[in-house]
Amino acid sequence: MIDRSPKPPEALMRAIAQDLRPVKPSPRPFRLALETTPIALLVSSLVLLAVGIRGDSGILGPLLTWGASAAQFTLAIVLVWIAAHESTPAGRLPKGTVYSAAVAALLVVVAITLSTFSISPVGSTLRVAGVLRVPPWIMDLACGIGSTVAGGILILLFSWMFRDSIATRPTVAGALYGAGAGVAINAGWRVACPFPTLRHTLGAHGTAIIATVLLGALIGRFLGARNFDRADRSS
Repeated sequence: MIDRSPKPPEALMRAIAQDLRPVKPSPRPFRLALETTPIALLVSSLVLLAVGIRGDSGILGPLLTWGASAAQFTLAIVLVWIAAHESTPAGRLPKGTVYSAAVAALLVVVAITLSTFSISPVGSTLRVAGVLRVPPWIMDLACGIGSTVAGGILILLFSWMFRDSIATRPTVAGALYGAGAGVAINAGWRVACPFPTLRHTLGAHGTAIIATVLLGALIGRFLGARNFDRADRSS
């Protein structure tokens, strides 16, 4: 059979040949999640290295002090893994799975907080060096702003790793790795925070997690718009 289809112009073929470049394949979701783990562990441990372990860790015991934080950190990496799937249209998980994981993360953080407070309730002020009493609102600001900044740093690192994402729902992908960043930071912060009242933990620490979710969603939306615009220009 004779191929009668029109051949492309020689100039077009030369332009295509000159534009050919090797393309590095995107890492698989599991590998991408593993690559984020040491970064998340390092950033989430900074406050623990700076402040030390909370004073009531002996009352809580190793399971509720370290075990709960380890479970929370693992959940954070799972959220990043889901975000990596979301960033690959062919490997995107069902909506029900995505939203169920987000709700489960919220419930786990709240459950750990309630369990911690039920075993070690504290007063409304913090005694520093046995002399100075710090008002609750100062601790709220310190933990809220501090954990939000730490989470923001982690989100920027995550967004760099997700910079070539081709997610069809980039806002959802960004919100997922933003939630992962917030939960990971909280996993370390809760071990160091010396002011674990229920109001403070759910208020200041919880607000920081919400802030990282919103920040991740905004960055994901921006990266998605940029990548789609770049794809339109190249086509």
